[in-house]
Amino acid sequence: MAKLGKTLSKSSKGNTEEKMMLYYYKAVEYFEKNKNRVYTALTILVVIIAVIFIYFRNQSAKNETAALELSKVKQVYAMDMFQMSINGDSLGTFKGLQYIVDNYGSTESGETAKMMLANCYYNLREFDKAEKYYKDYSGKSDMLQAASYAGVGAVLEAKSDFVNAAKNYEKASTVSKKLYNNDEYLFYAIRSFYFAKDAENIKKVVKTLKTDYPKSKYLSQIPRYYTED
Repeated sequence: MAKLGKTLSKSSKGNTEEKMMLYYYKAVEYFEKNKNRVYTALTILVVIIAVIFIYFRNQSAKNETAALELSKVKQVYAMDMFQMSINGDSLGTFKGLQYIVDNYGSTESGETAKMMLANCYYNLREFDKAEKYYKDYSGKSDMLQAASYAGVGAVLEAKSDFVNAAKNYEKASTVSKKLYNNDEYLFYAIRSFYFAKDAENIKKVVKTLKTDYPKSKYLSQIPRYYTED
């Protein structure tokens, strides 16, 4: 019986080796028949990898340039010098937000510049341009994403489109529970629904504000726009 077991073991091993050799020869045969296709596929793969590498390297370099230009604008922006913030100064010391957005808008620093540019246009009462750049924000920051929705809300509120303004404020409040000013956005939604004479939605948002943010400073201001029955 022992001898039979060894014989079977050797036979099984032989069959495995034969199968492996068969797969090897089939692979070689396939390669020989299709080597042009294989080389083409490998070349395409290498090119794709190279393009991706170059793209991200260029994006990184562009982001650094945008960040540098943005740092030059921030002081003027903080002083509410909105037109200069948009266009840069006459001496060419800094380029301005419009230049940064036009040339580096797809970078993360460019996305930040986009929000600042929208704020500038809003404060200059150029609402259509402000709305365009608020809507165009697509960066990674939850804070700025929420601010972009709130910015659209502010523009629509200025245009007396109160219902859609309120909806955008509500949307801003739902981007992330971690944002400190969600209660503020909800309060603005209440205000806009008040001017839209939408009592049902006012009641709904008031309930959300009271439930989710029971310590909010805006609770004391609710009676300006809503009183319990």
